[in-house]
Amino acid sequence: MTEPSPSWDWILRGGYGGMCLTFTHGVTPETAIRRYGADPSQASSIAFPQAYELLQPGPDSSILRVGSLREWTFCCETLGVQGIMPAVLAALSQGTQTVAFNHGANALHTLEHWVDGQPRERFEAGQKSSLQAADVHPFWDAAERHRADHHNRPAVLDTLEAVGDRIGGHLTADIVHGPLLTTILPWPLPPLPSPAAPLPFVHATAPRPLGPSLGTLPPPTR
Repeated sequence: MTEPSPSWDWILRGGYGGMCLTFTHGVTPETAIRRYGADPSQASSIAFPQAYELLQPGPDSSILRVGSLREWTFCCETLGVQGIMPAVLAALSQGTQTVAFNHGANALHTLEHWVDGQPRERFEAGQKSSLQAADVHPFWDAAERHRADHHNRPAVLDTLEAVGDRIGGHLTADIVHGPLLTTILPWPLPPLPSPAAPLPFVHATAPRPLGPSLGTLPPPTR
């Protein structure tokens, strides 16, 4: 009997005001910070409870916290969405791959997978009609397998389990709250590479008519 995997449900407990997570393979934390457009020399190792008190970010900035998990560098951006922006994902994934998950305060929960500056897969957790992919869509397929095994679990957690499958580990609450390389991420960022073209929808739907069907009209009579 295998042990249950560490849960991602800490992300549902509140206290983050929305969070954007990115996982980039084979780069250093300093490189990841630089690819966000920030200066790694300005980052300090700070635990989450002290981050806002010590750094005092302004209303137009967010906190970026960065660490390593196996062969991946993860970035936790709180009160911001820059990590899910195409330009940032294009920069992060140059020469490698990046998985991003946005747990938005507005209940929008989106996963994106980019490889070498190009998008490969995108979907909103649990929303089949939102699935976009260049060809195959392994993250959606993995999330659906987890969803089939846990019918009453939020789709957000199934999607994060699919991320854990790819990176070979889980981002736990202890890691997120502990000391991590931390800096302020200002808005707007310096110019970054142009975003790629949008991905096609996998489950395309037929266009709906502009109005209700009127049936066949009889020819006018005199």
